[in-house]
Amino acid sequence: MNAATLSVLGQLNDLRHAALEALGAKHKYPALLLLYSFIDVCAAVADDKQPKTNRKRFESFLQEYARRSNWQSFTTYDLWAARSSLLHSFSPLGQHTEPEKGARPIFYFAWPETKQEVEAALNDRGYSGFLLLDVQTIKLVAVDCFNTMWSRVEEDLEFENLVAENGRHLLKDLFQMRLEDELLLMQKLNDAR
Repeated sequence: MNAATLSVLGQLNDLRHAALEALGAKHKYPALLLLYSFIDVCAAVADDKQPKTNRKRFESFLQEYARRSNWQSFTTYDLWAARSSLLHSFSPLGQHTEPEKGARPIFYFAWPETKQEVEAALNDRGYSGFLLLDVQTIKLVAVDCFNTMWSRVEEDLEFENLVAENGRHLLKDLFQMRLEDELLLMQKLNDAR
């Protein structure tokens, strides 16, 4: 794996880790914001440059890289709608969850809550037609996508180069820039042998 790709995957791994830390600290909704953003950034890095909307890129990425996910209880469009509503209005309701659009609003539960308790509370408040997911489900989708993408990078040189190119302008702090410089120098020294 070349140094530029390793730098990109390292940055993605930092984003993944931040989401998991938030989840571990019981910050359910900040963790969801980070997980959905993480999926977005991974989708951008894996993008094949074919013209598409952000929604299509997000959904295509999930369809291709979420290999262990159970698409029977929710769709990629449901996740897109949840991501958009959460990021833009911190709500499960948004333009994509309007009845004519077809996505179902997603509410979440996390330990120590139980699905039954949260579902009853939502029903008492008049919500209906929603999906109720364990936050761990979104975590598993995000990590599954990342792991599958990483595996493809290791197996497919053309894809590795695409990831390196697409990730070239990811935000980096000074430490990451210096690390990338060191990795590139090590690669040059190795190539010169």
